[in-house]
Amino acid sequence: VLVWIHGGGFVIGNAKTYEATRLITDHDVIVVTIQYRLGMFGFASTEDEAQPGNNGLRDQILALQWIQGNIGQFRGDPSDVTIFGESAGAASVSLLSISPLTRGLFTKVI
Repeated sequence: VLVWIHGGGFVIGNAKTYEATRLITDHDVIVVTIQYRLGMFGFASTEDEAQPGNNGLRDQILALQWIQGNIGQFRGDPSDVTIFGESAGAASVSLLSISPLTRGLFTKVI
């Protein structure tokens, strides 16, 4: 299972930007593209509990949790999930790879 996180500087972009047709045609993989909140809706913070920020990363974690709970229904292996992205998506991959909140949600990063 490959999980794509789109780029766009955390202000633009969407899950539809990744074209996976050739990848899924040439290889035995399932590609999941995820959407997350952007701009002030995803990353604004008041630096207190009212709006602590990083809702965009929280959305990504929730997507990974959903994938873990449901990918088997699509004949995917929840024990073999790789996350990858470009630009802000690659930054997200780096942040997710060091977060204790993502333990067990993926096994590899690109």
